[in-house]
Amino acid sequence: MKKIILLLTFFIFILVPCQTRAEVSITLSLDRQEATLSDSIRMTIKVSGARSCDSSPVIRGLDSFQVSPGGTSSRVEIINGKFSSSVDYTYYIQPSRPGTFQVGPAKVKVRGKEFQSNTGTLTILKAASPESPAKGPIFLMATLSSKKTYVEEQVLYTLKLYLKISVSDISLQLPELDHLAFKQLEKPREYQGVSDGSTYRIIEVPYGLMGLKAGNYGIKPSRMSMTAHDSKRSRRGFFDDPFFRAGRPVTIASQALELKVVPLPDKGKPGGFSGLVGSFKIKATLAPSKIRMGESATLTVHISGRGNVNRIPDLKMPDLAHIKVYADEPVFEARPDLKGLAGFKIMKWALVPEQQGDFEIPPLSLSFFDPDTHKYRIIQTPKQPLIVLPGKGKMIMVEAGPGRQNGANKSAKQEVKELGHDILPLHTSVRNLEARSLIMSEGLFLWLTLLLPFLLYVSTFLGLRLKKRSVRTMPVHRAKRAAKNLVRQCRQGREDANSLSLCIRDYFNDRFGLTLASLTPEDAAGILASKGVDSGTSQKLRAILIELENNIYTGQTRGVGRMNTEIPRLIKEIEREIR
Repeated sequence: MKKIILLLTFFIFILVPCQTRAEVSITLSLDRQEATLSDSIRMTIKVSGARSCDSSPVIRGLDSFQVSPGGTSSRVEIINGKFSSSVDYTYYIQPSRPGTFQVGPAKVKVRGKEFQSNTGTLTILKAASPESPAKGPIFLMATLSSKKTYVEEQVLYTLKLYLKISVSDISLQLPELDHLAFKQLEKPREYQGVSDGSTYRIIEVPYGLMGLKAGNYGIKPSRMSMTAHDSKRSRRGFFDDPFFRAGRPVTIASQALELKVVPLPDKGKPGGFSGLVGSFKIKATLAPSKIRMGESATLTVHISGRGNVNRIPDLKMPDLAHIKVYADEPVFEARPDLKGLAGFKIMKWALVPEQQGDFEIPPLSLSFFDPDTHKYRIIQTPKQPLIVLPGKGKMIMVEAGPGRQNGANKSAKQEVKELGHDILPLHTSVRNLEARSLIMSEGLFLWLTLLLPFLLYVSTFLGLRLKKRSVRTMPVHRAKRAAKNLVRQCRQGREDANSLSLCIRDYFNDRFGLTLASLTPEDAAGILASKGVDSGTSQKLRAILIELENNIYTGQTRGVGRMNTEIPRLIKEIEREIR
């Protein structure tokens, strides 16, 4: 029985008023009628007579505003049996230009029916001065280190956010303009500062600004959006948790700036100018400055400075007489700081002399435009002396065939000279022979004593003949196995350029009877041509040796595995063409 009474009471006091609720109405309100470009205006759309809507409001007249939602709240009241409900939609709007604007109406659908609100008028005033934005608890300042600059010269564009209240969720929108490039130099830094006698917390963000084309540029204001937490309007929870504090979205703008970009002068422009603008230094080292034949020296050039460092060119080494030059890959690095963009480039060359003597490496030059002096400058490295001493082992090409040894001719055959007469005397009498034979038969030892010199002579003669024959046949045997030895070395899968180069040198020494301490690409081609090898084939081997040599002197001694298959094929062609 009690349950029935409770249900009847619920229907009387809850459901019955729903049938007598007020009609739906919509009201648009602004928290002010006049504001500046740096202000954020709160706009509220109140829907009375409904606890919910079919969709969010659609508001007209906001084309010149940046809109941020501020949340939704609903309210239900029963007073003296009268039921009322409402829904509030809050928005924060930030103007993008001055003028007078009509905001609204707002349209909302409730239970399938569309309702429309009133309109509001909002006047947006210009800032008091283009150099000084309106100041309050939050404002943004933009500065340029110079209002006039050369093409691709760096100027500093600095943004400072002044704060008296707490903010969160800061985002930045830089102005976009053709032929102007922004680059953030460092992370934002925070410190305390004073403006017009008031203390602010300042967040500073530095940018490098570069004009890529001459002309007059109007730099539009930069904008920062954030959520501001006003302690006077904060709503605190039971434990004073910051989560319960009220926050409103705010967008502020800096002042607009003017920048004039002038072209680089044509007067005094050096030939081959790369467009480098700024201040730069150059230095060079040669190590070692004294080497022996077969060794290499390294020339290192270091260019550093501040400006458009990405324009630092790759210097070109001039042709050097009797010195081979192998360029290494340049190393470049750029690093921004509070003064702008700085950087350096390091270039290296391996120098391999072809003959001994005293050499002089000519200076290398760099040209750039110095905006401080308004002139072009050319800087260069000093001359570098290089002393080349004879190698430890003298490189001699020697025919290993008969008749040549260390470059000196030997006689093919010597005339046999008579050294003496037979040691046995002549006997003219039979009697004397009988007596002599009797003596010889009496002792074998006497016979051996007489024959020993002859036996020694014969053994020495035969030994010399055998030795001479082995010296003649050894180079022939080595030449026959030269190609097989090289192919076997390649099949072992050598990945070292130096090892492959030495294997080819050993092949030439064994195949052609040479004693080369080193083998240059030109020497190899010349030797093959003298042996009747086709010029195309010899040039293929020359190209392989040049590539191996380049890998050795630039430090890239790995990654030559493909030559393990190319070299054997080429050696077979050479063997077929040798006369």
